[in-house]
Amino acid sequence: MKRTFFVINLIFVVALTFLNSCRQCSMPKDAKPTNSDTTFHIKAIDDINDKIKKDSLNSELYFRRAQLHQGQKDLKSALSDMYLAIMLDSANSDYNLYAADLFMQSNEPKRAIAWMDRSIAVDSTNIKYYLYGGKFAYMIKDYPLALGHFNKAIERDMFNPDIYYYKGMVYKEMGDTAKALSSFQTCAEQDPKKADAFLQIGLILQQRKDKMADKYLSNAVKANPKATDALYAKGFGEQEAGKYQQSIETFKQVIDIDYKNEDALYAIGVSYMQVDSLKEAYKYFNMAIRMDPKYAEAYYKKGRCAEEFNHLDEARSLYQQCLNIKPNYKLALDGMKRLGAK
Repeated sequence: MKRTFFVINLIFVVALTFLNSCRQCSMPKDAKPTNSDTTFHIKAIDDINDKIKKDSLNSELYFRRAQLHQGQKDLKSALSDMYLAIMLDSANSDYNLYAADLFMQSNEPKRAIAWMDRSIAVDSTNIKYYLYGGKFAYMIKDYPLALGHFNKAIERDMFNPDIYYYKGMVYKEMGDTAKALSSFQTCAEQDPKKADAFLQIGLILQQRKDKMADKYLSNAVKANPKATDALYAKGFGEQEAGKYQQSIETFKQVIDIDYKNEDALYAIGVSYMQVDSLKEAYKYFNMAIRMDPKYAEAYYKKGRCAEEFNHLDEARSLYQQCLNIKPNYKLALDGMKRLGAK
């Protein structure tokens, strides 16, 4: 079922969050137009070219031109400019981190990691180099390498919460939930406002059927009220505990933040079914389908509601639509048999 989306999605979100953090400097400070504004980029590059002719040893000019090339999706030219910038100022951490990010965008993760190792050789005190090297290794699932980078980072800064968080994510991916839990707890101790750490602790405890899960998920929501993953996980826990009305309110908080969240819409429908509010359930399953026309489970649940309403032709049609998406979906197959369909 789709309600496991948040577990898979968190990994994706972690990766995206990291890449976005790398790209905070991806546009020049004075640039307001979007990447799609080709005219702006061409003019800006021409202006910087003129400046480089007059000041060819200014590393910042190459850095800014690389950012503009990135905006045009010309990563090869961006990397060429970063080589020049780093030749002029090899100790600039922003340059090195940005160059590594360009390698990641170019689908060359090993070169990104190698660049971080090169940067560490230049400045072994820079925590960001170890942290980013570990993150890159995590993203390509080289977990021993990632842990090696994070452990070296901890040797240099044992109070950095981000290091423990990503170390926890590595252990979680490796299936070592005990070490993952320990790392996330250390992260939360170092930064009580780290919502992601509370969320991960809550998810692990939730899988263990530990009653403390709700406490940590609630802390995650308090730390970041806009965190839909934390809210969804909290609602799921409430639903599993039979607190259906409470889960409905929690899932509705997700919808207030992200009205297109088909999984939360579906979950609301499930809870309404449990309290025999079939009209409300039907409505939310329909909304989930509108958000995702290939949501097989929502077609099935909507069909179940239609069947309860004795709208049998509609129920058959909905079960069939479910099977069109997932031909072996047993519940829909059973529904078709129950209604006498071939």
